Amino acid sequence: MATPFKVFRDNQKILMVVFGALLMVAFIILPPVLQYGFQTQTVDNERGDVVVEVDDEGLYRVDVDNLRDKYNLVARVMAEAIGQSLILKGSPQPPMPPIPGLAIRPATAQTPSLPEFRPIGAEEAVLYYAWVKKADEIGMVVDDASVREFMRETAGGQLSDYDYNAILMTVTGGERSGITYDHFFEMLRGVLMAQKLQALVFRDGRVVTPGTAWVAYRNLNRSLSTEMFPVSASEFMSKVGEPTSAQITEMFEKFKHQPANPAMNQTGFMQMDKIALAYIKGDINDFLEAAKTEITDAEIAAHYEANKDSYRKPQLPSAEPDTPAKTEEKPAEETPAEESKPATEEAAPMETPEAPAEEMKKEEAPAEPAKTEEEAKPADDAKPMEEPKQEPAAEEKPAEEPKTEEPKSEESKPEEAKAEDSSMTARDGGVQLVSFLQEEGEEPAKTQEAPAEEKPAETPAEETPAAEAPMDTAAPATDAPAEEAPVEYKPLAEVQDQIRTRLAQPKAQAKMQAALAEIRHELQGKYEDHRSQENADDTKSPYDSNNLEKLAKHLGLSFGAMPLSDYFEASQTAFAQDAIHFDFVFEPTGPRTLNRSLVAEAFESNNPMFQPRAFPGDSQTRRFSEPEVQYLYWKTDAKQGYAPKLEDVKDLVIKAWKEQEAAKLAKEHAEKLAEQIKTKEELAKAATEAGATVIVAENITYFNQLSGNQNLSLGTIPGVEDVAQTTMEALFSTPVGSTTVAPNSKDNVYYVALITGEGETNEQLRDNLLAAIQGALPASVSMYASQEENMVTRAILVDFFDPTRIDWKIDPTDLDSNS
Repeated sequence: MATPFKVFRDNQKILMVVFGALLMVAFIILPPVLQYGFQTQTVDNERGDVVVEVDDEGLYRVDVDNLRDKYNLVARVMAEAIGQSLILKGSPQPPMPPIPGLAIRPATAQTPSLPEFRPIGAEEAVLYYAWVKKADEIGMVVDDASVREFMRETAGGQLSDYDYNAILMTVTGGERSGITYDHFFEMLRGVLMAQKLQALVFRDGRVVTPGTAWVAYRNLNRSLSTEMFPVSASEFMSKVGEPTSAQITEMFEKFKHQPANPAMNQTGFMQMDKIALAYIKGDINDFLEAAKTEITDAEIAAHYEANKDSYRKPQLPSAEPDTPAKTEEKPAEETPAEESKPATEEAAPMETPEAPAEEMKKEEAPAEPAKTEEEAKPADDAKPMEEPKQEPAAEEKPAEEPKTEEPKSEESKPEEAKAEDSSMTARDGGVQLVSFLQEEGEEPAKTQEAPAEEKPAETPAEETPAAEAPMDTAAPATDAPAEEAPVEYKPLAEVQDQIRTRLAQPKAQAKMQAALAEIRHELQGKYEDHRSQENADDTKSPYDSNNLEKLAKHLGLSFGAMPLSDYFEASQTAFAQDAIHFDFVFEPTGPRTLNRSLVAEAFESNNPMFQPRAFPGDSQTRRFSEPEVQYLYWKTDAKQGYAPKLEDVKDLVIKAWKEQEAAKLAKEHAEKLAEQIKTKEELAKAATEAGATVIVAENITYFNQLSGNQNLSLGTIPGVEDVAQTTMEALFSTPVGSTTVAPNSKDNVYYVALITGEGETNEQLRDNLLAAIQGALPASVSMYASQEENMVTRAILVDFFDPTRIDWKIDPTDLDSNS
């Protein structure tokens, strides 16, 4: 029987070769394999839990960090490329839509438009990665040529691959980073996949199609009348049964990642961050009455005398403009006895030259009958035409006869108008303006006397200034009484209350500021004592609410609290709507109005619990005046948002499902009624059967106002609450005599509306639009159309890009704070 040693001795050469080969494999291959296994286990242990899921793909913290670093690197390189192109006098084309992390700073009067790198956070990086996955899902491909074309256009054709590689090395710190140009090229390819997909989805609001322009102009300019009655979804709640388990689950899965927003009629079960606030309010009106009692009558009288011009009585226009007309009528009554002189004086220089006289006779032939109708002396006109040659010299002596010369200018107007009529047959209306200004030197007579150079032609020109001189002196005479009229002031008894309030306001403001400063000192002291404790309980307030309320009341202030609420719930409270402040932000382009909200700032800030804060604080408007209402507020409770489980919000899910089903039934019923109603009588009958009241609205408009660059304000309909753009769109897209269904903003009331009339027809509006287009659309149309395009983009985005694709397991801001 052979032993193992015998087998080894017989095959020792073969076995030695096999063992040698195995040893070589073990020494060369086994260490990396073992090292990889240990590293994989270590990495899995270090990764921890999944922080976010994108299309059921779990991403760990390190994955999110890598995405953020990758997109930031691409943005930095492209920003540097654009900057280099500008230095080389190139014409770079910034990416549109923009890529994450790259922004273009608008040009100002001092600086040109420059690229700017803005680091992105974890949430933005994951969102962009979701776009990349969506592009890959629909089969979008970005080839090498497209990547190079993008790089060329972005840099304005000024940079080569070597230049980009140099920028990459500068940004990353050289080859030690391990990122090569090929790595960057692939990073950019991924970014472009999302960018190209966004270019297909996002609509450019600056591009207005003819159809969009027409709808915008119609909605801005059309007015209509309607009669309607409501169909409420609450009336159908009893007809809705209980949802099944499958329906509840479906409802929950659809909206579990979306917060509820009552203002936008948005269903959601995502639990948002919540805070509770306490506040001290100071209102100047609470101090004003006490400050008024400190103002003496002597102070009021002194202010009245020092600022008397501020209390003038308004002077409305009276019959004073008629007085100049009366003064002009007097010389008109004295002129009939001397009317022949002005006529002869003007006719004399016109007949002095021979050749022009013959031409003038031809032109004056039709003019004479008009003159005979006014003066009824056709035979006497020819005789004095030869005599006035000696009269001008005689009339130049009495220089103080302006009244006899004023009618001369009046009678010369009809004659010159007749001469213009004859010239109008040969030329267009240039002479008509001369006739309008003929009093200034009688230019028409000069133009006709151009062929003649005799002195008589100059006599009328010398006399006309004499005729104008008294008219110029008369004008100031008529204006003088208006300037010398005594100024009337409001009596002191009438304005003393107004003056008392004005003088009391600074005193009331100072008292309010002192009261707020005192109570803030009290709050700050207790907060500092609480924070200095070693084992302080952050959930226990250092303030005694009862004592604070008593102190506030003693100082003339008020104490209040806002319960634990999320942002949308808090925004609907009366406290949030009162605690607002209009501030000014000074920018290079000019001041801009900023609407500040205490509640919004409380949610946005990371203030510690119980730390007192002032609102509006050091605002820009304090340069001009102190705010009349001021607050001190602090957080009393806070709760982080989370993605709930079905068991946590099951009651809310069932309620939301029933409301949606009831709204569907109400809409279907309203649409059936709209199909049957054709007249006002039928509408009134249907409203009576439904137990509703008919609402009659006359001349309603789509929008209330359009001022400056502000957003458009929806019009109102008397008797209709919660008017939304969908309400107006349903009404204004319906022709006269037709019936439609218009929902309210919450989609829980549907109005059956009959359009009974309109201000202008569609044909008239189209003609007006064509007339208003002067090389470009009206600014109001472009602005409205841009907003419409943005709304369409948002609708497409919601349908195309489901927000449930991204499921965060933690707050993404935690990743930014720890990075």
